Amino acid sequence: MSGLFTRSRGLGGTAGALARYRVMALIVGTGLAILCFIGIPLQLAGDNKWPWTAVVQIVGPIHGIFYIVYLLTCLDLAARARFRTSQLLGMVCSGLVPLLAFYMERKVTQRVSAQLALGADAPPGPAATVWAALARPRREGRQELKLEIEPEPGVGPGQPPLHSQPEPGAVPGEPSATQL
Repeated sequence: MSGLFTRSRGLGGTAGALARYRVMALIVGTGLAILCFIGIPLQLAGDNKWPWTAVVQIVGPIHGIFYIVYLLTCLDLAARARFRTSQLLGMVCSGLVPLLAFYMERKVTQRVSAQLALGADAPPGPAATVWAALARPRREGRQELKLEIEPEPGVGPGQPPLHSQPEPGAVPGEPSATQL
């Protein structure tokens, strides 16, 4: 477990994560297109009666299950390819907007392919910066805080402090019994 925080995380496994993302983006995009451009118009044309609603009743739940798997592949790829949160949000929304999944799949593939071509020279992303901060080696033992208090000037053994409280019953401006 400690090796997870001490090793630098490269681009290992990104090519496989990209392949999984591409397959899921095509499945989810196709399912959503079938739902929106075939299923919903048929359902509206048939007044929500059985033969006309079959496409929505069959493809809808299948799309929902694949969308959940698609979300997991988006998270996996975003973590491995060092995506910002806004890039991840665009990937997530592409499973909800018809035909956007095909466009995003193409853009994500271009970006990750370029990043894979750079290899170890790829610039670190925000996720890599967070991992680097967490991976700093910890110091052995704790350092104790040493606090040294300097005495007030003019204060020594047998001398009253300069900023002392007046004695009860003392008259301001007159020397006290301890100062005589």
